[in-house]
Amino acid sequence: MDYSQPAFIQSYTCPLILLCSNDSPSHLHHQDQLYHCDFCLSDVKEPSNNRATTGAFLKYINMPLEYSKKFTSVLYCRGVLFFSYVEVKDQVAEHNFFVYYIHAASFDRFPSRPATTNESRLAFGFGFHPETNDYKVVRIVEQNQPTGLEQHIEVFALGRPMWMINRKNPFLLRMQPYASFNGRLHWLGQDKKDGSTIIVSFDLESENFHHIPIPDNCKSRLDGKDCHVVVLGGCLCLVDYNDIWSMKIYGVKESWIKEYTVMPFERLIGPIRPLSLLPNHNILIEWQYLPESLYVYSVDSMEIYKVRIHDLPLCHSYRVVSVIDDTLDSISNGCKQESPDA
Repeated sequence: MDYSQPAFIQSYTCPLILLCSNDSPSHLHHQDQLYHCDFCLSDVKEPSNNRATTGAFLKYINMPLEYSKKFTSVLYCRGVLFFSYVEVKDQVAEHNFFVYYIHAASFDRFPSRPATTNESRLAFGFGFHPETNDYKVVRIVEQNQPTGLEQHIEVFALGRPMWMINRKNPFLLRMQPYASFNGRLHWLGQDKKDGSTIIVSFDLESENFHHIPIPDNCKSRLDGKDCHVVVLGGCLCLVDYNDIWSMKIYGVKESWIKEYTVMPFERLIGPIRPLSLLPNHNILIEWQYLPESLYVYSVDSMEIYKVRIHDLPLCHSYRVVSVIDDTLDSISNGCKQESPDA
């Protein structure tokens, strides 16, 4: 079966996958819940003030009991969801993984990986390469060594029996959100030779690392945790707190432009995560660190309004796993395709 097309695509909606977690202290081990959320673009109108709202409705994604867990990571790519969670058996902690094919409503498990004592942090990337037709999960293991931090990379291709590649990362990746674009996964990172901040890409076909230059005008500000990479409007973008830089020709440093600035509002001062450039030239944004975090920003009027999620369970907070049509962004005409130097 072909799982390469995004699920739930409708011309008049911006479908989201939401991960809801129970915040009640009496439910510390409560299972996470996944919802499909239809944010209706036809309801989007220019707001008169920052209190204006629009609605979105939830549809519960039913997970069999054996797959209902407290997840450490949930990622989406072209109709497939990837999950990781930790399970303790006989006093030994294991990292477990599975994928959910949305079209077929079926599950596949990955081989588990043992947790190690010097394992300080884990991060994942999940992407699709259009030429090889492969989905791949990249697992980054950060370890404390006597010589300092080291990062090892493991790769799992869907449909294969084992994790492959266990090697050191030539760059130091930030263990934060990534962007899947042009058959590569992208993170902000650091060049080990000179300590400079760069964008690191991992080619899902060759399984090699490359670096992409960042714009000169924001180099001094990219050391903060509030900076990350996204895909927006068909371009690889760099979010520098509330500035959004777009790379109009992929891999070409001179093509960076500061395209958007999201103006701060009362009680909405903080880092942003742009999710999608909407057809009416508004931007769907997740405001990080807020319990009700989904907003729409009008580029033209510089106004903002909240997307109110109906039927959200009590005591639950949520975060957006993905905009379902994010892969459509990466194949649009917003960005010219040109490979970066290795």
